[in-house]
Amino acid sequence: MDSIKFYALLKAVEYGSLTRAAENLGYTQAGLTHMMNRLEKELGVTLLSRTKSGVRLTPDGESLLPYVKSFVDESSRLENAIKNIKIGGGRILRVAAYASITKHWIPEIIRRFSETYPNLRLEIHVASLEEISELVYNGDMDVGFVSLQENIRCDWFHLCNDPLYAILPPDEEVEGDTVPIEFFEGRTFYMPTYGFDHDILNMLNMHGVNPAIDPTAVDDATVASLVSHGLGYSILPKLIIGGMHDSCIAKPISPHSYRDLGIIVKSKDSMTSAAQKFVACSRAVVRDLYNGDTV
Repeated sequence: MDSIKFYALLKAVEYGSLTRAAENLGYTQAGLTHMMNRLEKELGVTLLSRTKSGVRLTPDGESLLPYVKSFVDESSRLENAIKNIKIGGGRILRVAAYASITKHWIPEIIRRFSETYPNLRLEIHVASLEEISELVYNGDMDVGFVSLQENIRCDWFHLCNDPLYAILPPDEEVEGDTVPIEFFEGRTFYMPTYGFDHDILNMLNMHGVNPAIDPTAVDDATVASLVSHGLGYSILPKLIIGGMHDSCIAKPISPHSYRDLGIIVKSKDSMTSAAQKFVACSRAVVRDLYNGDTV
């Protein structure tokens, strides 16, 4: 049933006149009369008694009046709720990401997203690849920022290819503009945590390179510090080394290598409107950060 017709009925009763109600609603008197006739025909009940002095409810209309008011009120609440969902009002969007992405991307994404959707709160959770994938797949997080893996069980949105760089001590002498992947064979190697280890291991295994991986589990900044003191070597993505001081040498790896960064959701078909808007905003932010070069 159309709540607009019932709302018009209430206005007709309030004013006691189809002409005055039509003026208030922006209809013609003939248009409102036709609407009331259609409503009565649909219900099979005469609702209005029409006289030269105006209109009033029939006894049947009087008996239905409380239900009509309730229907119009609930319809208004439903419309407001739908509108609120579309703009993300009052919702919490749960976001999981690597520590590096949380540091370098998330602040700008939050700033830009909050400007457009100030009523939507963001809950940020830093985790590893396995944790993020599990949280999103189980519905505990709405979206997750990760690097693409073969066994990923969620739907994927590509953001950018993040080039990988060899991280060398400041006094290391390596000829050329790139470092061949074979350089790391047998050398002491510090593995970053929170997901990036998967990307490095996949690349090393693909080329059959076996460095002496140190069992120490440390964050990206500590990796850079260890390398800067001449204690070993590492590989870090461009996203991370962009915030490093000039304490290490950073050179691209040959052959050219990168990690594919993106967003995962449990299902593209069941995404909330808020999640869709957040993904769109995130893609726009990353395009801007990479000057449009996200391939």
